Amino acid sequence: MYLSLNWLRDLVNIPKSVTAEELGTKLTNYTVEVEKIEKQSARFDKVVVGKVLEVKKHPNSDHLNLTKVDVGPSAGSGQGGKEPLSIVCGAPNVSAGQLVPVALIGAELPNGMKIEEREVRGEKSFGMICAEDELGLGGEHAGIMVLGKKAKVGEPFGEYLKLDDVIFEVDNKSLSNRPDLWGLAGIAREIAVLLETKTTKEFKRMLAEKIPQAENLEKLSVKVEDSDLCPRYTAVKISGIEIKQSPEWMQKRLTAVGMRPINNIVDATNYVMLEMGEPMHAFDAALVSEIIVRRAKRDEAIKTLDGENRTLDNSMLVIADKEKTIAVAGVMGSEGSEINQSTKAVILEAANFDAASIRKTSTKLGLRTEASMRFEKSLDPNICEAALARCLELIKETCPAAEVASQVADLSNFVTNTGPIELDLNWVAKRLGEDLGKKQIVKILEALGFAIESGGAHLLQVTIPTWRATKDISIREDILEEIARIHGYNNFPASLPFLEMKAPLTNEERRLERKIKNILALGAGSTEVYNYSFVGEEKLSKLKINPKGYIRLVNPIASHQTMLRQNLLENLVDNIKSNQAKYERISLFEVGSIFWDAVGRINKDSERKENLPFQIKHLGLIESGARASEVYDLVKGKLEYLLENFDLAARFETAEMIPEWADKKTYAKVIVSGEEIGWVSNLPKAIAISLGIKKETAALEIDLEKLTELILSAPAKMYEKPNKYPTLERDLAFVVKENVLYNNIKAEIENFDVLIAKTELFDVYQGKNLPLDQKSLAFHVTYSSPERTLSSAEVDAVQEKLINHLKEKYSAQIRNF
Repeated sequence: MYLSLNWLRDLVNIPKSVTAEELGTKLTNYTVEVEKIEKQSARFDKVVVGKVLEVKKHPNSDHLNLTKVDVGPSAGSGQGGKEPLSIVCGAPNVSAGQLVPVALIGAELPNGMKIEEREVRGEKSFGMICAEDELGLGGEHAGIMVLGKKAKVGEPFGEYLKLDDVIFEVDNKSLSNRPDLWGLAGIAREIAVLLETKTTKEFKRMLAEKIPQAENLEKLSVKVEDSDLCPRYTAVKISGIEIKQSPEWMQKRLTAVGMRPINNIVDATNYVMLEMGEPMHAFDAALVSEIIVRRAKRDEAIKTLDGENRTLDNSMLVIADKEKTIAVAGVMGSEGSEINQSTKAVILEAANFDAASIRKTSTKLGLRTEASMRFEKSLDPNICEAALARCLELIKETCPAAEVASQVADLSNFVTNTGPIELDLNWVAKRLGEDLGKKQIVKILEALGFAIESGGAHLLQVTIPTWRATKDISIREDILEEIARIHGYNNFPASLPFLEMKAPLTNEERRLERKIKNILALGAGSTEVYNYSFVGEEKLSKLKINPKGYIRLVNPIASHQTMLRQNLLENLVDNIKSNQAKYERISLFEVGSIFWDAVGRINKDSERKENLPFQIKHLGLIESGARASEVYDLVKGKLEYLLENFDLAARFETAEMIPEWADKKTYAKVIVSGEEIGWVSNLPKAIAISLGIKKETAALEIDLEKLTELILSAPAKMYEKPNKYPTLERDLAFVVKENVLYNNIKAEIENFDVLIAKTELFDVYQGKNLPLDQKSLAFHVTYSSPERTLSSAEVDAVQEKLINHLKEKYSAQIRNF
């Protein structure tokens, strides 16, 4: 976006003592990012007024001419001296005696062309005689630009055009959140605040002006069918129109900020858009029977002013009459209602459109215009009528006979949320880190256009100006930002925060979780997996699990992931299925949360009014391979290996309640330090087949939070003096029923007598010489006393009693083969 300093001076009183550079710095520091400041004449550097002395045909071309051009003594050095320049020119209107703009070697024109010494069809050319479009002064390219008689040979072209303006180039991204700054009027308001000056009378009159309503005028037919997408639509018919060029001053203004002059009517609408920030459009009144603001019909076609045929859809808003579409609302008009040389009356439109709708329409059509860029920022609908009045005023300069030919049509359906917002000055001081005082805060806000009423000793009621209320200012934090911005971020004292340096608290649960993962991955040789916390009904059905108590997702990511899981097995079996074809043996583990339909411990949001559903971390282990007994022993063994690292041991006990998906013979509770923390089981063949699993599989799942508590609550390790007396070891093999757990036998042995120091299972046997419902458990039993060396007779006596005890309790028989 470009800003003209001369144009700004019409709207705000800028002291002469303030240089353009100082103003640019102020704007950058407080309002918008000024990327470049350039004197307007600088764009015509090395472009001078020249006089054509001689024109003759190019010897090697029918349409080219060889010219001699006098560019004055100071400029004519491109050929090595003060003599006239030889320039090859293809313009049909070039002739001797003309005063013309000449771009010298080294010039870079506004259209990006760089002028160099060239050879054209064998003849050298030392510059270029320029056309209007090459200089960015219009669209004319049929011939060179011929200057008036007042032009002086050798005069810099910028001086000839009397370009005394300074142009500020502003980064559009820096004002994306400020709809009011997309017109020079909004920038003028900011400058008035930054320089502590005032806007001009012309500025105030322009924003307050309205077109007088007369009852005897015709009524313009306007209908808005979708007021959500068009909150306000104003229009008026103007007669007495004559299409001609705009005044020179207007053309210069438009050119200065990068807008190409077209004709007096179009230029007037563009001028208002650039000045007030309100895009406008003018329709030829003879080509429009009425105005209907509606959604486009599906596949509706329109030929826009750029000559392109475009296909619309019903999400887009258009301006139409009964027969045709005359504009894509807020984007571009159509050729069917375009201003032309025979236009005698126009309908001026100043409207307000929904920002999101315009942005989507512009993106779909691939058509981003100066109008759409502004509408998509959420413009203030209150300026529409003032924009009409300003445009009429500009038209009257070139069309003195122009007059209002209809009543002003004004259809509005909008409410601007201007507050008030309650502002606590103590809160402001706390957030800023400095108390600016009530007087200074009120001064800043009133200068920005906010209305202030006192709400108490430390409270202000702040009403938002309409031009800041569309999307920019809505909460007290926005007002705080305005105070800080105008006070100046650089004016706040810089200080380092006070922070006590100390080591952060150790999260023991997280540390233990990482240690457990390392033990299983690095020591036990298992692979960690991460699964989604979701499961579907089909999976639960295959596992024979009732989904009734599961938490259902409102917006599931997939049809097979519609609920939150209640155990890790539900996802781990999928990992086995996905990898079974690639690996002979699979060993996986996962640490993750499971969820229950109950109130949990974690707050849903910062207000702490609701809690999330109950969730807890579990550890799941799964093994898959060739033999059921092998994978079952592996999964139990890895848990025992894990617990040994924390000086804990597991017992596996039969369970009264066994899930339907579990193997009835192998399902067992996991007991650690007398507390049940999980389960272990083989996966039955029928369940495995329904899940698509072809390998023998065993799984184990424990409550990781319970295990963590047991580890953290375990007593500290104490040094124990080694026993100086020798130990005695005996091996015992017992035949018991298949459903008797070895841990139960082991516990009985260890607790039977004080002389039994250690018990270790070293063999489990089922097969030949044993009935199908029996198994053999073989133990190493270590005997020891801290007081003396034991005799064989003592050990034999204890062992005999032990055998009888186990025979009585578990029907255990000593294995004799």
